[in-house]
Amino acid sequence: MSESVEVKIHGQTFKLRTEAGKDYIRELAEYVDGVMGKMAQYSNSPASDRLAIMAALRIADTLFQVQREPQGRTATDERRLRDLISAADRLLEDG
Repeated sequence: MSESVEVKIHGQTFKLRTEAGKDYIRELAEYVDGVMGKMAQYSNSPASDRLAIMAALRIADTLFQVQREPQGRTATDERRLRDLISAADRLLEDG
């Protein structure tokens, strides 16, 4: 069953529908907000869209590094990676 959750990322509020659970989406949003905050510290441009792209690239890099190291991954890790990708896709669609 899909449920609604409201998250704040880089000062903007997003209302999302999720089947992954509210706490999980909040955890993802906090992570993205943190990455964007770090990018903002090092960026010459405060534009949110630019920071979002930089954060997305940083997160994609982390994902690719994890995918290149298949040893030790479990089915739970695989599910969480798929959920992360799906959540990111939904955020980009709603943006």
